[in-house]
Amino acid sequence: MMFDSGGLHGIRRRHGASIAVLSVALVLVSCEPAGVGTGTGGSGSGGVGPGSGGAVATTGGAMGMASGGAMGSGGANGTGGVPNLPDGGVGADAVGQTGGGGASGGQPGTAGQTGGATGGSTGGAAGFPDGGTGGGTSGGRGGGAAGSGGAAGRGGVGGMGGAGGGAGAGGVTAAFDRAAVMAIMRRVADYEIARFGTGNNNGWVRATFHTGMLAAYRALGDVKYRDYTVQWGQANAWRISTDSSSGPRFADNQTCVQSYAELYLADPVASNNVMIAAARTTFDSMVAAPMAGRTEWWWCDALFMAPPALARMAQATGRTEYLTLMHNMFWDTKAFLFDPTQSLFWRDSKYRNTATFWSRGNGWVVGGIARVLEVLPVTDTRRADYENLLRQMATKLRTIQASDGFWRSGLIDQTTYTTPESSGTAFFCFGMAWGINHGVLDRATYLPTVTKAWTALVGAVNTQGRLGWVQAIGQAPGASTMDATNDYATGAFLLAGSEILKL
Repeated sequence: MMFDSGGLHGIRRRHGASIAVLSVALVLVSCEPAGVGTGTGGSGSGGVGPGSGGAVATTGGAMGMASGGAMGSGGANGTGGVPNLPDGGVGADAVGQTGGGGASGGQPGTAGQTGGATGGSTGGAAGFPDGGTGGGTSGGRGGGAAGSGGAAGRGGVGGMGGAGGGAGAGGVTAAFDRAAVMAIMRRVADYEIARFGTGNNNGWVRATFHTGMLAAYRALGDVKYRDYTVQWGQANAWRISTDSSSGPRFADNQTCVQSYAELYLADPVASNNVMIAAARTTFDSMVAAPMAGRTEWWWCDALFMAPPALARMAQATGRTEYLTLMHNMFWDTKAFLFDPTQSLFWRDSKYRNTATFWSRGNGWVVGGIARVLEVLPVTDTRRADYENLLRQMATKLRTIQASDGFWRSGLIDQTTYTTPESSGTAFFCFGMAWGINHGVLDRATYLPTVTKAWTALVGAVNTQGRLGWVQAIGQAPGASTMDATNDYATGAFLLAGSEILKL
């Protein structure tokens, strides 16, 4: 997709009142293992041509669905239920709609992900970011009580048609009501767009929001969310932020590069090189004169701000030196700030060897690990280290989640600040949901933790779409109120929602 200023439109936003969200925002369907449904799904065909998303199913099991879904084509031309986007887009998977096939590679989509469970299709999703395998992923997770499309099918090269699901029954049922999750993601995203209005600051606060905006675009298939981020990037001439006087090497200033690089990767043509030019200059200078992680990434928040940007720039440019730099700095920062006895990070050197473990600070790390793993090559020799760190932190976090689903701003000391806190909770929810979806975390063990967290977050969103209970900008545990919100928390909320939809 070619981006130009003439074809884009901005969208505006502002505040609302604070009331609890309707409980319909999250309907837990089931978390049972494979085989809970009695109906069998249709057998799907596929390959590189249009594949049917499942023939007529039988009784459909406990929910009594009459059919296994609509056509669910995943063919080479990518006919999605929502607009047919050049980057692979996102096809719909609701009852009677067509699952989207990616026209080419591009950003990952979610079409057909839970098709069986909703009576939808087993059509192909969009291609993965490297232009690799597209195709449907429904069946295994979309099966069970509703009569699934069988085993998960991975499609052909470049997003060309899903290999149809097998004729299997059962599978794991979808854990959440997709329509409700999508609706609240829209509410939050639209509220934030209206709240920001024409503001285009590209510092770390707003840049974190835009990581969630692009996740919402991929999950919901609505191009207005992508276009809003494109307009933001253009307004900043795709430059690295100057919010901090520390210069372009400062990790906070590089957060915006995550979204710039994702937009470039969706359409890596020469005319879009401007999206990553400034970042490339900065990262090349860091490769030429590297510094230790504990020197340049001296606070744990930096592990969300910069490493995911470096990983995406490595993918965009083919420069493996960016990954080497990222690994060296990340693991040196970890060696400096990680307490192995608590499996948590101190925020910075001021808190080393103390009992102060800040929720959002550790949330930045958990979210950053997931964002790195999203694009880190499976062959990378350090990949297992990131996965193991995510497991180690998740193991601890699961044991200190409060009964209401939130984590308190002081992870170990939960008595000084007793109010809920949304920003850390949203990052933990995102990171753990990502871990479940990608086989890093055990589903049976961590799904209850993620479910409690998402339920808590949904309850913190008012009818206008404002996410409350967000601690203000800081560096240590602090108070939060029901009416307090901020951009970084809503970005994390949208990242979490995009993964909740895949559970």
